[in-house]
Amino acid sequence: MLRAHVYYELLTHATLTRVASEMIDRGPELARLREAIAEPPQLVILRGRRRVGKSFLLTHALARERGVFFQADEQDERSHLEMLAREVARLLGPRVPLRFESWDEALETVGELARERPLTIVLDEFQWLLAAQPSLESIVQRRWDEWQRDGVPVTLILSGGALRLMEELLAPGAPLYGRADYRPLLEPLDFRDASLFGSPRLSAESKLRRYAILGGTPQYQVWAGRGALSSAIADRVLSRGESLYEEPLHLLREEQAIRDPGTYFAIVREVSAGRTTVSEISNGTRVSVPNLTKMLRRLVELGYLEARSPLSPQGPEERRTSYRVADPFFRFWFRFVFPNRSLLERGRVEEVLRVVERDMDAYMGLAFEDCCREWAGRFAGDALPASQRLGSWWSRDGQTEIDVVGASRGRYDLLASCKWSRSAPAAALERLLEQRDSLRRAGGAKLAIFARGFSKQLQRRAGEEDVALIGVERLFA
Repeated sequence: MLRAHVYYELLTHATLTRVASEMIDRGPELARLREAIAEPPQLVILRGRRRVGKSFLLTHALARERGVFFQADEQDERSHLEMLAREVARLLGPRVPLRFESWDEALETVGELARERPLTIVLDEFQWLLAAQPSLESIVQRRWDEWQRDGVPVTLILSGGALRLMEELLAPGAPLYGRADYRPLLEPLDFRDASLFGSPRLSAESKLRRYAILGGTPQYQVWAGRGALSSAIADRVLSRGESLYEEPLHLLREEQAIRDPGTYFAIVREVSAGRTTVSEISNGTRVSVPNLTKMLRRLVELGYLEARSPLSPQGPEERRTSYRVADPFFRFWFRFVFPNRSLLERGRVEEVLRVVERDMDAYMGLAFEDCCREWAGRFAGDALPASQRLGSWWSRDGQTEIDVVGASRGRYDLLASCKWSRSAPAAALERLLEQRDSLRRAGGAKLAIFARGFSKQLQRRAGEEDVALIGVERLFA
């Protein structure tokens, strides 16, 4: 993977020649895109949430290639064609400026240019092109079939942040179904890669706090800058008119798959407030269960909510599904920004910042659990069992919860507790031992405790019981 501390900015077609920075993560995706460009004809359909870095990735892949990078917006078809003609004309030098009367004519011209010399064309924010011309998908399909049949050296990349619409391009029965050679889904970065946007001098604790606030969305990390986290919160999140002040509102309003953003906002608000079952959310929003179920599914597809089920040795207990806010920044915004909007609208940022600083340790628990679970699944190496499934477990009455559980071959093989504590006590281990004894098929499961620090008594007991103690520094090792 390509990893460096970088200035990570989203670029458009106008800045292709200025790409000089290296990327954080995205190494496999970048390599595969360059392979597609080097071995045409290939069709790529790139999906990913807004702000996740799709345009930056494509710009990087296209930086040293002969290509057309066209980023659409909310204009009509005529405006799109005029903008595309200007971009294609850049390849023609002093020739007469182009004019396209239709998408069929535009793609025909692209094909002719590719026959002369290999060419890559990126149609970014493809959802806006489809909104202006609903038949575009079929037009692209006809041209693509022609290019592929004739071996035209063209790489066509369709990219968009409207996840549901982009998924539908790949669905059975869609014009482009079965034609994409590569169809990556660009996810937010994990907590380790996200930490590379901050100062290299940050402690492990500070890296985790930054992730708990900003998450793995690259653009949020860029907007926050590399300075003190308290300054980033005050200047970028809590201040009116700043980039992150109303970000969740903007995303829900702009998402094409959402027709009633007010209701969707209310659903996320209820979940963030701790009402996590379908019945609780329905009571809070007054949305009927059938409609709510569809909306919850949509929010999960978009990555704003997560459906959770207790993990049994046989798999998730889906009848006990509940919901929670998936994106760390959404969790932070609904916890600290939304309930304090009246203060923030009057510019009383320092008061709200003091609330954040006072409650930060209490807020950290859920994000810390997520990071520990991800570390156990991806980075633990030989320190923990290589469980086939990882998740959490909780009892029906909610009185018992195990933060990290792993299961393989019909048995639990890992039970772990996550404590955002500077000195986790020996009682944490005693509780974990009791939980192991109360669970079926958990005998012999490896025990682990994640924390910022461990008491001497806990260290002694962990040695006696062969329990793994994992500090926050190890999460980044």
